Amino acid sequence: MSAAAACCLALLLSVGVASVKAGTLRFDGVAARVVSGQRRTTPRKVKRRMRGRSQEPGVEPGAWGGDHVRLRVSESGGVLEFDCAHGQIGVPFTTDADGRFDLQGTYTSEGPGPIRIGHLPTASPARYTGRVEGATMTLGVRLANSDESLGAYTLTRGVAGRVWKCR
Repeated sequence: MSAAAACCLALLLSVGVASVKAGTLRFDGVAARVVSGQRRTTPRKVKRRMRGRSQEPGVEPGAWGGDHVRLRVSESGGVLEFDCAHGQIGVPFTTDADGRFDLQGTYTSEGPGPIRIGHLPTASPARYTGRVEGATMTLGVRLANSDESLGAYTLTRGVAGRVWKCR
């Protein structure tokens, strides 16, 4: 064990977050075996099981934008802003191996000027479909109940987008 590792171990032992017992180093209740100066944090069996699984690809979180649309992607979905509407995707923004997605969400039409008392806009179920290729996304929006197309957009990662609100 190097002098630096021994110093760190002594510091951890002194503050009580580590303990040593019969060749096992324990940090906050998580056991890790010490083997010739290295510790194994994940057992070999777990590594073998994890090797066979592939993580489902997703869309990189952050701002995506283009003409007449803005999209803010998060780990839990996305929020969209259009010229005269807004939308929400309430599921993780995942794609298949080819970068294609088909996600359920909502679409709410907006009108010009202030909202009248008692006439709040209602969200309609919508499907957001498209494909991500590198830093470019194609996005199609359709109302789920009527299958009416609401537009096709091209967005770029890291771009704020240009939206002209209804007048």
